[in-house]
Amino acid sequence: MAMSDRASAVAESLQALASSSQAQTLSNVIAVGTTAYVLHKGYKMGPKKVVGAIVSSILSAVPGAMGALDAELVQEATKAYNDMFEAITAPGPDGFPAEGIPSKQLMAELLQLKASDVDPSKGKTFAYVYTPFAEEAEKFSKEAQAVFSNCNALNPTAFPSLRKMEVEVVGMCRWMTGNVEGVCGTMTSGGTESILMAVKTAREYARDVMGITEPECIIPVTAHPAFAKAGHYFGVKMVWIDPKADHSADVAAMTAAINGNTCLMVGSAPGYPFGIMDPIEEIAAVAHSRGLLMHVDACYGGFVLPWLEKIGREVPPWDFRVKGVTSLSMDVHKYGFSAKGASCVLYHDRALRKMQYYAISSWPGGLFVSPSMLGTRAGGPIASAWATMRHYGQNGYKDTVSRLMETTDYLYGEISKIKGLKILGKPVMCCMAIETADPNVNIYAVADVMKELGGWNMEMNTEPASLHMTILPPHCNVQEELVRDLTKAVEIVTADPGKYNKEGSAAMYGMVASIPDASIVDKFLTQLFDIVYLPDPRYVAPK
Repeated sequence: MAMSDRASAVAESLQALASSSQAQTLSNVIAVGTTAYVLHKGYKMGPKKVVGAIVSSILSAVPGAMGALDAELVQEATKAYNDMFEAITAPGPDGFPAEGIPSKQLMAELLQLKASDVDPSKGKTFAYVYTPFAEEAEKFSKEAQAVFSNCNALNPTAFPSLRKMEVEVVGMCRWMTGNVEGVCGTMTSGGTESILMAVKTAREYARDVMGITEPECIIPVTAHPAFAKAGHYFGVKMVWIDPKADHSADVAAMTAAINGNTCLMVGSAPGYPFGIMDPIEEIAAVAHSRGLLMHVDACYGGFVLPWLEKIGREVPPWDFRVKGVTSLSMDVHKYGFSAKGASCVLYHDRALRKMQYYAISSWPGGLFVSPSMLGTRAGGPIASAWATMRHYGQNGYKDTVSRLMETTDYLYGEISKIKGLKILGKPVMCCMAIETADPNVNIYAVADVMKELGGWNMEMNTEPASLHMTILPPHCNVQEELVRDLTKAVEIVTADPGKYNKEGSAAMYGMVASIPDASIVDKFLTQLFDIVYLPDPRYVAPK
Protein backbone atom coordinates (compact mmCIF):
# COMPACT_ATOMS: atom_id res chain seq x y z
CA MET A 1 0.00 0.00 0.00
CA ALA A 2 1.39 3.39 -0.97
CA MET A 3 2.01 5.97 1.73
CA SER A 4 -0.73 8.24 0.42
CA ASP A 5 -3.16 5.30 0.40
CA ARG A 6 -2.30 4.51 4.01
CA ALA A 7 -2.89 8.11 4.98
CA SER A 8 -6.22 8.13 3.18
CA ALA A 9 -7.28 4.94 4.97
CA VAL A 10 -6.45 6.40 8.37
CA ALA A 11 -8.17 9.66 7.42
CA GLU A 12 -11.34 7.80 6.44
CA SER A 13 -11.32 5.94 9.77
CA LEU A 14 -11.00 9.17 11.68
CA GLN A 15 -13.73 10.82 9.65
CA ALA A 16 -16.02 7.86 10.37
CA LEU A 17 -15.21 8.26 14.03
CA ALA A 18 -16.03 11.94 13.85
CA SER A 19 -19.47 11.23 12.38
CA SER A 20 -20.30 8.71 15.12
CA SER A 21 -21.98 9.39 18.42
CA GLN A 22 -18.57 9.38 20.08
CA ALA A 23 -17.70 12.75 18.56
CA GLN A 24 -20.12 14.84 20.57
CA THR A 25 -18.86 18.36 20.08
CA LEU A 26 -18.27 20.59 17.07
CA SER A 27 -14.67 21.17 18.13
CA ASN A 28 -13.99 17.44 18.03
CA VAL A 29 -15.43 17.12 14.55
CA ILE A 30 -13.37 20.07 13.34
CA ALA A 31 -10.25 18.57 14.92
CA VAL A 32 -10.83 15.21 13.28
CA GLY A 33 -11.57 16.78 9.93
CA THR A 34 -8.43 18.88 10.09
CA THR A 35 -6.31 15.87 11.02
CA ALA A 36 -7.85 13.81 8.23
CA TYR A 37 -6.83 16.45 5.71
CA VAL A 38 -3.29 16.64 7.08
CA LEU A 39 -3.01 12.87 7.06
CA HIS A 40 -4.16 12.76 3.46
CA LYS A 41 -1.54 15.30 2.40
CA GLY A 42 1.02 14.77 5.15
CA TYR A 43 3.07 12.06 3.56
CA LYS A 44 3.90 14.51 0.79
CA MET A 45 4.44 17.42 3.17
CA GLY A 46 6.34 16.04 6.17
CA PRO A 47 7.88 13.09 7.96
CA LYS A 48 5.96 10.16 9.30
CA LYS A 49 6.78 11.19 12.87
CA VAL A 50 4.77 14.40 12.47
CA VAL A 51 1.79 12.44 11.20
CA GLY A 52 2.08 10.06 14.12
CA ALA A 53 2.05 12.91 16.60
CA ILE A 54 -1.11 14.31 15.03
CA VAL A 55 -2.82 10.90 15.20
CA SER A 56 -1.92 10.60 18.88
CA SER A 57 -3.28 14.04 19.71
CA ILE A 58 -6.54 13.47 17.87
CA LEU A 59 -7.09 10.08 19.50
CA SER A 60 -6.73 11.80 22.85
CA ALA A 61 -9.12 14.59 21.83
CA VAL A 62 -12.01 12.48 20.54
CA PRO A 63 -14.13 10.92 23.35
CA GLY A 64 -14.11 7.13 23.15
CA ALA A 65 -11.48 6.98 20.42
CA MET A 66 -8.77 5.48 22.61
CA GLY A 67 -11.14 2.84 23.96
CA ALA A 68 -12.17 1.90 20.44
CA LEU A 69 -8.52 1.69 19.44
CA ASP A 70 -7.70 -0.56 22.40
CA ALA A 71 -10.58 -2.89 21.51
CA GLU A 72 -9.35 -3.12 17.93
CA LEU A 73 -5.81 -3.84 19.10
CA VAL A 74 -7.08 -6.70 21.28
CA GLN A 75 -8.78 -8.23 18.22
CA GLU A 76 -5.67 -7.83 16.04
CA ALA A 77 -3.38 -9.20 18.74
CA THR A 78 -5.66 -12.20 19.34
CA LYS A 79 -5.69 -12.91 15.59
CA ALA A 80 -1.90 -12.72 15.46
CA TYR A 81 -1.68 -15.05 18.46
CA ASN A 82 -3.99 -17.61 16.84
CA ASP A 83 -1.83 -17.52 13.70
CA MET A 84 1.35 -18.16 15.70
CA PHE A 85 0.38 -20.62 18.45
CA GLU A 86 -1.59 -23.79 18.88
CA ALA A 87 -4.07 -24.13 21.74
CA ILE A 88 -2.56 -25.06 25.08
CA THR A 89 -3.83 -28.47 26.16
CA ALA A 90 -2.62 -28.45 29.78
CA PRO A 91 -5.41 -29.26 32.27
CA GLY A 92 -6.61 -25.99 33.76
CA PRO A 93 -5.01 -22.56 33.69
CA ASP A 94 -2.38 -23.31 36.38
CA GLY A 95 -1.33 -26.92 35.67
CA PHE A 96 -0.24 -27.33 39.32
CA PRO A 97 -0.59 -31.00 40.32
CA ALA A 98 -1.78 -31.92 43.80
CA GLU A 99 0.68 -34.80 43.97
CA GLY A 100 4.23 -34.85 42.70
CA ILE A 101 4.88 -36.38 39.28
CA PRO A 102 7.69 -38.95 38.85
CA SER A 103 10.87 -37.54 37.31
CA LYS A 104 10.88 -40.11 34.49
CA GLN A 105 7.41 -39.05 33.40
CA LEU A 106 8.33 -35.37 33.57
CA MET A 107 11.47 -35.92 31.52
CA ALA A 108 9.33 -37.54 28.84
CA GLU A 109 7.02 -34.52 28.94
CA LEU A 110 9.98 -32.15 28.68
CA LEU A 111 11.29 -33.92 25.60
CA GLN A 112 7.83 -33.88 24.06
CA LEU A 113 7.55 -30.14 24.68
CA LYS A 114 11.00 -29.51 23.23
CA ALA A 115 10.02 -31.34 20.06
CA SER A 116 7.75 -28.41 19.15
CA ASP A 117 10.63 -25.91 19.33
CA VAL A 118 12.95 -25.01 16.50
CA ASP A 119 15.99 -27.24 16.18
CA PRO A 120 18.93 -24.89 15.55
CA SER A 121 21.22 -27.79 14.59
CA LYS A 122 19.28 -28.21 11.32
CA GLY A 123 20.38 -24.78 10.06
CA LYS A 124 16.86 -23.46 9.48
CA THR A 125 17.02 -20.74 12.16
CA PHE A 126 18.91 -17.43 11.93
CA ALA A 127 18.82 -16.04 15.47
CA TYR A 128 18.50 -16.79 19.19
CA VAL A 129 20.68 -19.90 19.45
CA TYR A 130 24.35 -20.10 18.46
CA THR A 131 25.16 -23.74 17.76
CA PRO A 132 28.85 -24.62 17.29
CA PHE A 133 30.32 -26.85 14.60
CA ALA A 134 31.14 -29.75 16.92
CA GLU A 135 28.50 -31.48 19.01
CA GLU A 136 31.27 -32.23 21.50
CA ALA A 137 31.85 -28.50 22.09
CA GLU A 138 28.16 -27.90 22.76
CA LYS A 139 27.96 -30.88 25.08
CA PHE A 140 31.05 -29.76 26.99
CA SER A 141 29.66 -26.23 27.40
CA LYS A 142 26.48 -27.64 28.95
CA GLU A 143 28.46 -29.98 31.21
CA ALA A 144 30.55 -27.10 32.51
CA GLN A 145 27.37 -25.15 33.18
CA ALA A 146 25.84 -28.08 35.07
CA VAL A 147 28.82 -28.39 37.44
CA PHE A 148 28.13 -24.89 38.79
CA SER A 149 24.38 -24.76 38.17
CA ASN A 150 23.57 -24.34 41.87
CA CYS A 151 26.29 -21.77 42.62
CA ASN A 152 25.71 -18.04 43.15
CA ALA A 153 28.31 -15.42 42.17
CA LEU A 154 26.61 -12.81 44.39
CA ASN A 155 29.13 -13.52 47.16
CA PRO A 156 32.68 -14.06 45.83
CA THR A 157 33.92 -15.11 49.29
CA ALA A 158 31.49 -18.03 49.32
CA PHE A 159 32.29 -19.04 45.74
CA PRO A 160 35.90 -18.03 45.04
CA SER A 161 35.91 -20.39 42.06
CA LEU A 162 33.38 -18.20 40.26
CA ARG A 163 35.35 -15.06 41.10
CA LYS A 164 38.46 -16.62 39.55
CA MET A 165 36.60 -17.68 36.41
CA GLU A 166 34.88 -14.31 35.97
CA VAL A 167 38.15 -12.41 36.33
CA GLU A 168 39.79 -14.68 33.78
CA VAL A 169 36.91 -14.42 31.29
CA VAL A 170 37.13 -10.62 31.53
CA GLY A 171 40.90 -10.90 31.02
CA MET A 172 40.46 -12.95 27.84
CA CYS A 173 37.87 -10.45 26.57
CA ARG A 174 40.29 -7.61 27.33
CA TRP A 175 42.91 -9.40 25.22
CA MET A 176 40.41 -9.79 22.37
CA THR A 177 39.55 -6.06 22.41
CA GLY A 178 43.06 -4.68 22.06
CA ASN A 179 44.78 -5.82 25.28
CA VAL A 180 44.88 -2.22 26.47
CA GLU A 181 46.32 -1.76 29.96
CA GLY A 182 43.74 -0.76 32.57
CA VAL A 183 40.70 -2.18 30.79
CA CYS A 184 38.47 -4.05 33.24
CA GLY A 185 34.89 -5.24 33.52
CA THR A 186 32.36 -7.70 34.84
CA MET A 187 30.28 -10.53 33.47
CA THR A 188 26.51 -10.14 33.04
CA SER A 189 23.58 -12.35 32.10
CA GLY A 190 23.50 -11.16 28.48
CA GLY A 191 23.87 -8.28 26.08
CA THR A 192 20.86 -6.41 27.41
CA GLU A 193 22.24 -6.38 30.95
CA SER A 194 25.67 -5.32 29.65
CA ILE A 195 24.07 -2.39 27.82
CA LEU A 196 21.93 -1.52 30.83
CA MET A 197 25.07 -1.36 32.95
CA ALA A 198 26.91 0.84 30.45
CA VAL A 199 24.02 3.32 30.37
CA LYS A 200 23.65 3.25 34.16
CA THR A 201 27.37 3.94 34.48
CA ALA A 202 27.07 6.85 32.04
CA ARG A 203 24.22 8.27 34.12
CA GLU A 204 26.34 8.14 37.28
CA TYR A 205 29.26 9.72 35.42
CA ALA A 206 26.98 12.48 34.15
CA ARG A 207 25.76 13.24 37.66
CA ASP A 208 29.00 12.88 39.59
CA VAL A 209 31.60 14.14 37.12
CA MET A 210 29.77 16.30 34.58
CA GLY A 211 27.14 17.82 36.88
CA ILE A 212 24.29 16.79 34.55
CA THR A 213 20.92 16.05 36.17
CA GLU A 214 19.01 15.19 32.96
CA PRO A 215 21.49 13.08 30.99
CA GLU A 216 21.12 12.34 27.29
CA CYS A 217 22.65 9.75 24.96
CA ILE A 218 23.24 10.27 21.22
CA ILE A 219 22.54 7.01 19.42
CA PRO A 220 21.82 5.69 15.88
CA VAL A 221 18.35 4.18 15.37
CA THR A 222 20.06 0.98 14.21
CA ALA A 223 21.41 0.39 17.74
CA HIS A 224 19.91 -2.40 19.83
CA PRO A 225 16.56 -1.78 21.61
CA ALA A 226 18.31 -2.55 24.90
CA PHE A 227 19.50 1.07 24.85
CA ALA A 228 15.88 2.27 24.68
CA LYS A 229 15.07 -0.03 27.60
CA ALA A 230 18.07 1.30 29.54
CA GLY A 231 17.02 4.88 28.92
CA HIS A 232 13.51 4.08 30.08
CA TYR A 233 14.71 2.32 33.22
CA PHE A 234 17.39 4.81 34.24
CA GLY A 235 15.92 8.12 33.12
CA VAL A 236 18.47 8.75 30.38
CA LYS A 237 16.99 10.43 27.30
CA MET A 238 17.86 8.60 24.10
CA VAL A 239 18.36 11.00 21.19
CA TRP A 240 17.87 8.77 18.15
CA ILE A 241 19.69 9.70 14.94
CA ASP A 242 18.74 8.32 11.51
CA PRO A 243 21.59 6.51 9.76
CA LYS A 244 23.19 7.40 6.45
CA ALA A 245 22.11 5.80 3.19
CA ASP A 246 24.57 2.94 3.75
CA HIS A 247 22.89 2.24 7.14
CA SER A 248 25.93 3.28 9.16
CA ALA A 249 25.81 5.96 11.85
CA ASP A 250 25.61 9.56 10.64
CA VAL A 251 28.42 11.12 12.67
CA ALA A 252 27.69 14.66 11.47
CA ALA A 253 24.07 14.39 12.61
CA MET A 254 25.14 12.83 15.90
CA THR A 255 27.59 15.67 16.48
CA ALA A 256 24.94 18.28 15.72
CA ALA A 257 22.65 16.71 18.34
CA ILE A 258 25.13 17.18 21.21
CA ASN A 259 24.01 19.65 23.87
CA GLY A 260 24.76 20.51 27.48
CA ASN A 261 22.98 17.35 28.74
CA THR A 262 24.80 14.89 26.50
CA CYS A 263 26.93 12.39 28.42
CA LEU A 264 27.20 9.37 26.11
CA MET A 265 27.56 8.49 22.43
CA VAL A 266 26.99 4.97 21.05
CA GLY A 267 28.17 3.00 18.04
CA SER A 268 27.62 -0.63 17.03
CA ALA A 269 30.26 -3.10 15.90
CA PRO A 270 28.35 -4.10 13.91
CA GLY A 271 24.64 -3.22 14.08
CA TYR A 272 22.51 -6.35 14.33
CA PRO A 273 19.84 -5.68 11.67
CA PHE A 274 22.19 -5.34 8.67
CA GLY A 275 25.65 -6.28 9.92
CA ILE A 276 26.95 -2.81 9.03
CA MET A 277 29.76 -1.30 11.12
CA ASP A 278 29.31 2.17 12.53
CA PRO A 279 32.33 4.47 12.12
CA ILE A 280 33.59 3.87 15.66
CA GLU A 281 36.77 5.87 15.17
CA GLU A 282 34.85 8.97 14.09
CA ILE A 283 32.23 8.74 16.84
CA ALA A 284 34.91 8.18 19.49
CA ALA A 285 36.92 11.16 18.23
CA VAL A 286 33.89 13.42 18.61
CA ALA A 287 33.10 12.02 22.06
CA HIS A 288 36.68 12.45 23.22
CA SER A 289 36.91 16.03 21.94
CA ARG A 290 33.71 16.94 23.82
CA GLY A 291 34.59 15.13 27.05
CA LEU A 292 31.84 12.52 26.59
CA LEU A 293 31.73 8.79 27.19
CA MET A 294 31.57 6.50 24.17
CA HIS A 295 30.16 2.96 24.25
CA VAL A 296 30.75 0.33 21.57
CA ASP A 297 28.03 -2.30 21.39
CA ALA A 298 29.92 -5.37 20.21
CA CYS A 299 27.49 -7.86 21.72
CA TYR A 300 26.95 -9.25 18.23
CA GLY A 301 30.42 -8.97 16.76
CA GLY A 302 32.73 -9.08 19.76
CA PHE A 303 33.60 -12.76 19.28
CA VAL A 304 33.95 -12.47 15.49
CA LEU A 305 35.77 -9.21 14.72
CA PRO A 306 39.00 -10.04 16.62
CA TRP A 307 39.39 -13.28 14.71
CA LEU A 308 38.51 -11.70 11.36
CA GLU A 309 41.49 -9.43 11.90
CA LYS A 310 43.69 -12.40 12.82
CA ILE A 311 42.83 -14.28 9.60
CA GLY A 312 43.57 -11.24 7.45
CA ARG A 313 40.10 -9.84 6.81
CA GLU A 314 39.66 -6.08 6.72
CA VAL A 315 38.06 -4.81 9.93
CA PRO A 316 37.57 -1.10 10.69
CA PRO A 317 38.93 0.02 14.09
CA TRP A 318 36.37 -0.72 16.78
CA ASP A 319 37.86 -1.66 20.16
CA PHE A 320 39.81 -0.08 23.04
CA ARG A 321 42.72 0.68 20.72
CA VAL A 322 40.50 3.51 19.42
CA LYS A 323 41.09 6.69 21.41
CA GLY A 324 37.82 7.81 23.00
CA VAL A 325 36.19 4.39 23.45
CA THR A 326 35.34 4.21 27.16
CA SER A 327 33.17 1.08 27.40
CA LEU A 328 32.31 -1.98 25.31
CA SER A 329 29.89 -4.91 25.52
CA MET A 330 30.39 -8.38 24.02
CA ASP A 331 28.40 -11.62 24.38
CA VAL A 332 30.16 -14.89 25.09
CA HIS A 333 26.95 -16.82 24.47
CA LYS A 334 26.77 -15.71 20.84
CA TYR A 335 29.79 -16.50 18.70
CA GLY A 336 31.73 -17.46 21.83
CA PHE A 337 29.40 -20.51 21.89
CA SER A 338 29.06 -20.73 25.68
CA ALA A 339 25.82 -21.63 27.41
CA LYS A 340 23.17 -18.91 27.44
CA GLY A 341 23.42 -16.20 30.04
CA ALA A 342 27.02 -14.98 29.55
CA SER A 343 28.16 -11.54 28.44
CA CYS A 344 30.85 -9.03 29.40
CA VAL A 345 30.77 -5.27 29.84
CA LEU A 346 34.23 -3.70 29.77
CA TYR A 347 35.44 -0.26 30.81
CA HIS A 348 38.49 1.79 29.96
CA ASP A 349 39.44 2.06 33.65
CA ARG A 350 38.42 1.00 37.15
CA ALA A 351 37.14 4.44 38.13
CA LEU A 352 34.45 4.13 35.48
CA ARG A 353 33.63 0.55 36.38
CA LYS A 354 33.01 1.54 40.01
CA MET A 355 30.02 3.61 38.83
CA GLN A 356 28.35 0.40 37.69
CA TYR A 357 28.23 -1.04 41.22
CA TYR A 358 25.51 -0.63 43.79
CA ALA A 359 26.23 -0.77 47.53
CA ILE A 360 24.06 -0.34 50.62
CA SER A 361 25.24 -0.72 54.23
CA SER A 362 22.01 0.18 56.07
CA TRP A 363 20.18 -3.09 55.44
CA PRO A 364 19.61 -5.18 58.62
CA GLY A 365 20.53 -8.27 56.63
CA GLY A 366 24.16 -7.20 56.40
CA LEU A 367 26.45 -5.33 54.02
CA PHE A 368 25.23 -5.61 50.44
CA VAL A 369 27.01 -4.78 47.19
CA SER A 370 26.38 -6.07 43.68
CA PRO A 371 28.38 -5.38 40.54
CA SER A 372 25.49 -5.53 38.08
CA MET A 373 21.68 -5.58 37.80
CA LEU A 374 21.14 -9.03 39.23
CA GLY A 375 21.28 -10.08 42.84
CA THR A 376 21.57 -13.82 42.42
CA ARG A 377 24.13 -14.34 39.65
CA ALA A 378 23.96 -17.85 38.20
CA GLY A 379 27.29 -19.63 38.39
CA GLY A 380 26.61 -22.01 35.50
CA PRO A 381 26.95 -19.47 32.65
CA ILE A 382 30.18 -18.07 34.16
CA ALA A 383 31.68 -21.55 34.32
CA SER A 384 30.49 -22.36 30.82
CA ALA A 385 32.01 -19.15 29.42
CA TRP A 386 35.34 -19.80 31.14
CA ALA A 387 35.52 -23.44 30.06
CA THR A 388 34.30 -22.85 26.51
CA MET A 389 36.73 -20.01 25.77
CA ARG A 390 39.63 -22.09 27.05
CA HIS A 391 38.37 -25.14 25.15
CA TYR A 392 38.36 -23.27 21.83
CA GLY A 393 41.49 -21.22 22.34
CA GLN A 394 42.62 -18.62 19.84
CA ASN A 395 43.11 -21.09 17.01
CA GLY A 396 39.72 -22.71 17.55
CA TYR A 397 37.94 -19.38 17.24
CA LYS A 398 40.01 -18.37 14.22
CA ASP A 399 39.15 -21.63 12.45
CA THR A 400 35.45 -21.25 13.29
CA VAL A 401 35.26 -17.68 12.00
CA SER A 402 37.18 -18.61 8.85
CA ARG A 403 34.70 -21.38 8.02
CA LEU A 404 31.72 -19.13 8.76
CA MET A 405 33.06 -16.44 6.42
CA GLU A 406 33.48 -18.97 3.61
CA THR A 407 29.77 -19.76 3.84
CA THR A 408 28.92 -16.06 4.17
CA ASP A 409 30.88 -15.28 1.01
CA TYR A 410 29.07 -18.05 -0.84
CA LEU A 411 25.63 -16.90 0.28
CA TYR A 412 26.41 -13.25 -0.44
CA GLY A 413 27.45 -14.11 -4.00
CA GLU A 414 24.59 -16.50 -4.77
CA ILE A 415 21.79 -14.44 -3.18
CA SER A 416 23.02 -11.37 -5.04
CA LYS A 417 22.27 -13.26 -8.26
CA ILE A 418 18.62 -13.97 -7.39
CA LYS A 419 16.35 -11.80 -9.49
CA GLY A 420 14.18 -9.60 -7.30
CA LEU A 421 16.52 -9.57 -4.29
CA LYS A 422 19.48 -7.53 -3.15
CA ILE A 423 21.69 -7.48 -0.07
CA LEU A 424 21.80 -4.33 2.00
CA GLY A 425 25.32 -2.90 1.89
CA LYS A 426 28.40 -4.99 2.56
CA PRO A 427 28.21 -6.62 5.99
CA VAL A 428 31.49 -6.85 7.86
CA MET A 429 30.96 -10.31 9.36
CA CYS A 430 28.93 -13.51 9.05
CA CYS A 431 25.49 -11.98 8.64
CA MET A 432 23.43 -10.10 6.07
CA ALA A 433 20.06 -8.49 5.37
CA ILE A 434 18.10 -9.11 2.17
CA GLU A 435 15.56 -6.73 0.69
CA THR A 436 13.45 -6.76 -2.44
CA ALA A 437 14.64 -5.19 -5.64
CA ASP A 438 11.22 -5.71 -7.24
CA PRO A 439 8.06 -3.84 -6.10
CA ASN A 440 6.04 -6.99 -6.81
CA VAL A 441 8.06 -9.01 -4.31
CA ASN A 442 6.89 -8.67 -0.71
CA ILE A 443 9.92 -9.73 1.29
CA TYR A 444 7.77 -10.83 4.25
CA ALA A 445 5.74 -13.04 1.93
CA VAL A 446 9.02 -14.57 0.79
CA ALA A 447 9.71 -15.42 4.44
CA ASP A 448 6.32 -17.11 4.76
CA VAL A 449 6.91 -19.17 1.63
CA MET A 450 10.37 -20.15 2.90
CA LYS A 451 8.65 -21.56 5.98
CA GLU A 452 6.29 -23.57 3.77
CA LEU A 453 9.02 -24.82 1.44
CA GLY A 454 11.63 -26.00 3.89
CA GLY A 455 10.78 -24.95 7.42
CA TRP A 456 13.09 -21.93 7.30
CA ASN A 457 12.57 -19.49 10.18
CA MET A 458 13.55 -16.19 8.58
CA GLU A 459 14.08 -13.11 10.79
CA MET A 460 12.47 -9.83 9.71
CA ASN A 461 13.71 -6.24 9.77
CA THR A 462 11.26 -3.36 9.44
CA GLU A 463 13.06 -0.30 8.10
CA PRO A 464 13.79 -1.01 5.40
CA ALA A 465 11.69 -4.15 5.08
CA SER A 466 14.19 -6.97 4.81
CA LEU A 467 15.16 -10.42 6.02
CA HIS A 468 17.98 -10.80 8.53
CA MET A 469 20.31 -13.81 8.49
CA THR A 470 22.87 -14.56 11.17
CA ILE A 471 25.15 -17.17 9.60
CA LEU A 472 25.92 -19.99 12.02
CA PRO A 473 27.83 -23.29 11.79
CA PRO A 474 24.74 -25.39 10.91
CA HIS A 475 24.15 -23.17 7.85
CA CYS A 476 27.41 -24.36 6.32
CA ASN A 477 25.76 -27.74 5.69
CA VAL A 478 22.61 -26.33 4.04
CA GLN A 479 23.90 -23.35 2.07
CA GLU A 480 22.97 -24.77 -1.35
CA GLU A 481 19.49 -25.76 -0.11
CA LEU A 482 18.99 -22.27 1.32
CA VAL A 483 19.82 -20.58 -1.99
CA ARG A 484 17.63 -23.02 -3.91
CA ASP A 485 14.59 -22.48 -1.69
CA LEU A 486 15.09 -18.72 -1.55
CA THR A 487 15.18 -18.59 -5.36
CA LYS A 488 12.00 -20.67 -5.57
CA ALA A 489 10.24 -18.60 -2.89
CA VAL A 490 10.87 -15.38 -4.81
CA GLU A 491 9.53 -16.99 -7.99
CA ILE A 492 6.36 -18.17 -6.19
CA VAL A 493 5.62 -14.76 -4.64
CA THR A 494 6.38 -12.92 -7.88
CA ALA A 495 3.99 -15.16 -9.81
CA ASP A 496 1.03 -14.36 -7.51
CA PRO A 497 1.91 -11.37 -5.27
CA GLY A 498 -1.64 -10.75 -4.05
CA LYS A 499 -2.09 -14.27 -2.67
CA TYR A 500 0.70 -13.98 -0.13
CA ASN A 501 -0.11 -10.55 1.29
CA LYS A 502 -3.34 -11.49 3.08
CA GLU A 503 -2.11 -13.65 5.95
CA GLY A 504 0.92 -14.65 7.99
CA SER A 505 3.94 -12.42 8.47
CA ALA A 506 3.22 -10.39 5.36
CA ALA A 507 -0.23 -9.44 6.64
CA MET A 508 0.90 -8.61 10.18
CA TYR A 509 3.93 -6.58 9.12
CA GLY A 510 1.82 -4.88 6.47
CA MET A 511 -0.71 -3.90 9.12
CA VAL A 512 2.03 -2.56 11.39
CA ALA A 513 3.64 -0.62 8.55
CA SER A 514 0.33 1.05 7.72
CA ILE A 515 0.02 2.60 11.20
CA PRO A 516 1.57 6.08 11.17
CA ASP A 517 1.96 6.34 14.94
CA ALA A 518 4.73 4.23 16.50
CA SER A 519 3.08 4.43 19.92
CA ILE A 520 0.05 2.56 18.54
CA VAL A 521 2.35 -0.16 17.22
CA ASP A 522 3.94 -0.34 20.67
CA LYS A 523 0.45 -0.78 22.17
CA PHE A 524 -0.23 -3.58 19.72
CA LEU A 525 2.98 -5.41 20.63
CA THR A 526 2.27 -5.01 24.35
CA GLN A 527 -1.25 -6.35 23.86
CA LEU A 528 0.10 -9.26 21.83
CA PHE A 529 2.53 -10.25 24.58
CA ASP A 530 -0.17 -9.87 27.20
CA ILE A 531 -2.18 -12.47 25.32
CA VAL A 532 0.82 -14.71 24.62
CA TYR A 533 1.40 -15.16 28.33
CA LEU A 534 -2.19 -15.93 29.23
CA PRO A 535 -2.90 -19.64 29.78
CA ASP A 536 -4.77 -19.56 26.47
CA PRO A 537 -7.00 -16.78 25.08
CA ARG A 538 -9.18 -19.39 23.43
CA TYR A 539 -10.72 -20.08 26.81
CA VAL A 540 -9.48 -17.12 28.91
CA ALA A 541 -10.83 -13.83 27.61
CA PRO A 542 -8.12 -11.12 27.41
CA LYS A 543 -8.60 -8.11 29.67
